[in-house]
Parts: sequence; C-alpha cells; structure tokens
Amino acid sequence: MGMAVRLPATTWSLPVAGFAGATVLVLATSGLPAPPVLLLTVGLTGMGVVVLAWLGLGRRAARMSVGDLYRTAAAWCLPMLFTRPLFSGDVHSYLAQGVIAATGLDPYRLGPAAALGASSPVTQQVSEYWQNTAAPYGPVWVAISRTIARVAGTNLPVTLLLNRLVELVGVVLIAWALPRLARRMGVSPGIALWLGLLNPLVLWHVVGGAHNDGLMVGLVLAGMEIALGGLATPSRLVAGLALLTIAANIKIVAVAAICCLGAELARRSDRRAMVILGVLGGFAALSLAIAAVTGLGVGWVGTLGASAQLHSWLAPTNQLGFLIGGLGTLTGAHITSTAISVTIQVGAVLGALAGAGLLWAIFRGRWHPLTGVGLVFALMLVTGPVVQPWYLLWAILPLAASLRSDRARRPLVTVSAVAAMLLPPIGGGVPVLVAGYAGGAVLLAMMWRRLWPMAQDTDRREVPAPVAVLPRVA
Repeated sequence: MGMAVRLPATTWSLPVAGFAGATVLVLATSGLPAPPVLLLTVGLTGMGVVVLAWLGLGRRAARMSVGDLYRTAAAWCLPMLFTRPLFSGDVHSYLAQGVIAATGLDPYRLGPAAALGASSPVTQQVSEYWQNTAAPYGPVWVAISRTIARVAGTNLPVTLLLNRLVELVGVVLIAWALPRLARRMGVSPGIALWLGLLNPLVLWHVVGGAHNDGLMVGLVLAGMEIALGGLATPSRLVAGLALLTIAANIKIVAVAAICCLGAELARRSDRRAMVILGVLGGFAALSLAIAAVTGLGVGWVGTLGASAQLHSWLAPTNQLGFLIGGLGTLTGAHITSTAISVTIQVGAVLGALAGAGLLWAIFRGRWHPLTGVGLVFALMLVTGPVVQPWYLLWAILPLAASLRSDRARRPLVTVSAVAAMLLPPIGGGVPVLVAGYAGGAVLLAMMWRRLWPMAQDTDRREVPAPVAVLPRVA
C-alpha cells in the first residue's frame, strides 16, 4: 500500500511532453489560418506525442504516487478544456435534444429537424445523419441537456463548456473509483490510473469530445466500488445500485453492471431468486421514479436502437456484412444491406449467449463481478451493431482496475494506442488525410529518438500488489 513514491523532478519529462502534445493538438484544431494538410499534420503529431508519453509513463506508473498521477491527468486535461469539439459533433445533438425538451416537446418522438425546423441554427449544427433521429439517451441525460439548454440557450461555446464540466464530473468519479477498485482487486493503483484515467481516449473523447459516456462510466465505477465495499451493508449496497441505475438512465448499456453485481449478490445469498428479483425490481422502480420526476416518461425505451441505423464501420458485425456484400457484388448480387442485417442479428444472438455465460461464471465464482463488467462491455463491442472509439472506454476502464498481469493488459494498451490515432482531428479529402498522416508519421519518427529515452526505466522491480478485499477469483 505504501510502495508508491514521488518521482524525482527529472522524471517529469514525460508528463510535460504529454501536456505539450495536448496543447499542440488544441492549437492545430483552433481554426488557425493555415493549409488543412499542415494543421492535420501538426494535430496528429501532437496526438502522437501524447500517446508516446502515455506509453512511456506506463513503464513507471506502478511506482508513481496516486497524487502524481492525478496531477499528470489534470495537466493533460487542462488544454483539452479549451478546444473545439473533437472527433465528433455529438455535443450538438445533446444541445438539440436539450432545446427540444426545454420547449416542452418530446425528444423521444421528434428529431431536431421535425421539432426545431431544418433551418434552425441548432438543427444545422447536428450531423445530417441524426437530424431526423429522436434522442437515444435516458431521461437523466436528457434532463441534464435540458438544464444546459435553459441556462445557455443556443449559445454553442457556453453549451460546450457546460457539457465539458458535466463530463469532468465523470472524470472525477473515474479518478476516485479506479485506485480503490484496483486495491480491492489486488492491482497496482498506479497502473489502473495510468491505463484508465490517463488513457488518451479519455482525453480525446470524454474531455475533448464531451461525450456522455464519461459520466456514465464514472457512475458505473463509483457504483461498483460503493456496492462491492458494502456487500454486508444494506445502505451502501443500495447506494451503489442507485448509482448504477442512474448510469443506465444515461445510456442503457450500463445495465450490464447491474446484472454482474446481481449475479454476485445471488451467489452470496441463500435466497437467490429473491435477490435477483430485488435487484431488477429496484432498477425498475428507480427508473420509473426518474422518468416521473424528470417529466420525460419512458419513451426512450422505444428509441434505444436509434444509433444502429447508421452502419458503423468499426463494428465487427458490420465489417463482416460489408465483406459478404462485397463478395456478392463480384457475382452481380447486391446483398450488402441484407448481409449487414443478418450479421447484426447473428451478433445479437451470440452476444446474448456469451453474456449469459459470463453472468453464470460470475454466479459460480469463476469471475469477479468487476472483471465481468469489463468483459460484458467488450462483448457488446465485438457482437454489437455500433462501435465508436469512445465506446472502448466501457471495457477498458473496469478492466484497468481488475486485470492483474501485464500480459492481460497488453491488448488494452494496444487497442487504446491504435484507437487514439484512428480518427483525424481535422477533416479533409483523401489526399489531405494521406499527406497529413504521412507528415505526422515522419515528425513522430524524428521525435522518437528524443521521447523514447525518457521512458527507459532501468529499475523494473515489481511492486507488490495490495491484498485484495474480495476473494481473488479470475
């Protein structure tokens, strides 16, 4: 517990490099009057510097103090508070849904174009893919968006700032829960904070992109920590389940955490059916109460599949459908839409079966419920119809606090680093993207000789893992 130490001042080169990279990214996306290919090259270079600094920091994270990691996270997040929405315009959809709700209309029945008009400045900010789509989020999130709309009106900069402040609440919850969950699981708190809180995907998509996934996952982690720490204390258990239910009323996927915790509670009880009914009944009762208090009702249940209308090129199920459709085109058959529909349905069946298997494994004591949460989320990504880079955090953050070996964490590190560089910070045609990525690769290769030696750490002594409070199950 006391093995983490403050590092000498000379070891702050990597945190400083990460801050500099984030600052460069912010400047490159600020609208400077320069050729797009130059701005893209500079922006990608800044992103690459952050990723390299993060990878290097992982070599010594186990021996860094929690305080030093918090300060590093704060420094890396600070520039991102002042950037334009990065990698996605979802924050504009949040605004539109909030304005619709604030005007007394039903955001679960009307999309921005129908509710506000196609010529509305708010509607025009929303991606054309979602202008006719009702809100797919739960009443907790729409109520937050409604409050922001009432405060900021249609002022986009103020709306962005307020959404970022809301997501910072999620970041704080992640920062609070990760080291506690890690100690509970016998994992180094420093490693958990490095892989989770300092992950470039958190910087890009929770702080920079202001996605509501940050608040949702933060509530999931905090709810799991409170519940797992109070399995014998009814008040703490109820509080933890309440946070998980609130998270599910932001994005329904958080119900996976309730199922995993319910399986663990059933395993520990002799009245298993009553426990399961109590957990599900509590979720339903609190959800209905939220629907009534917010005045938004339960219409969101009918819009949960709205995001699947767009074929996500990152989703394995869609990739398989595109592949089958492409092969069919070679024979003159136009079957892409049908193939995608079939692969999505097959993925849903396989995902449901595998998810049930994971819950059974938790019930039998073969998996810890926190590990189960991460694995169920990973299953959703592999078998689901929609995958976005920020969705990866659903799985990465719980697993960051529960995987005990470097070998088990390595895939998460690889996926994080690749996904962090996958989306360009500035749009452009194919020539601009090719030239920008090529230029960024050249600049990063030149910087590699300066950055990587900072990460070399000759002291590779293992830090004894804290004693786990819960049984050490896989």
